[in-house]
Amino acid sequence: MDVRPSAGAVLADWGADVIKVEHPITGDPQRGLSSMGLIPGGVGAVNYIIEQPNRGKRSIGIDISTDGGRDLLYQLAATSDVFLTSFLPAVRQRLKIDVEHIKAVNPRIVYARGTGQGPLGPDREKGGYDGASFWGRGAVGSALKPGDAKFPIGGRPGFGDLAGGMAIAGGIAAGLLQRATTGEAPVVDVSLLGIAMWMLSPDIVASGLYGGDPMPKFDRSASPNPWWAATGRATEGSSR
Repeated sequence: MDVRPSAGAVLADWGADVIKVEHPITGDPQRGLSSMGLIPGGVGAVNYIIEQPNRGKRSIGIDISTDGGRDLLYQLAATSDVFLTSFLPAVRQRLKIDVEHIKAVNPRIVYARGTGQGPLGPDREKGGYDGASFWGRGAVGSALKPGDAKFPIGGRPGFGDLAGGMAIAGGIAAGLLQRATTGEAPVVDVSLLGIAMWMLSPDIVASGLYGGDPMPKFDRSASPNPWWAATGRATEGSSR
């Protein structure tokens, strides 16, 4: 789940001192999008996929797969309020950066995880990204597509990621408040699937109450509500 950079950017906007830890050679995988043709090239080109969700941060390169690099990370964690990661459970265990490892060097740290499907259930070990866990499995693309479309729509870059980043930042703020008031530093979990379910929660609740498809898709000529017509899809010959 790629919400971690945007969550850190929100925290930086709120005044936090955010340190971004990347591999010293390969860096954040988002940097590779520039070589995949998704970022305009040329001298002076701006990699906006990196710049937008990483503004306001300090950056450091550490190879945390080595003992020395891991020790450096532990030293940072020992003096930090928050540890934020989107690594999968197996990777966190292999790198020794899971909850128990970080809490061992700083019991008062708020540990935050961004995932595809959440920390529980049969798919907790599987990865996820915006197009799959949010738009696809979360059904956001299907919910927003016109009724006669052959395929679900796709969103602009990072819609679910950015919403998830805001949720993580809010969860971290709440976690810091909990620590300040109770002395307990919680673990914060936000998933792309959970964000999709929250955004479609009216549909989910209504489907449980009424069954079937309680959120039909109207064009402007058939909508039962003027407001809904104003936001609906116009059809040929429609008078609205």
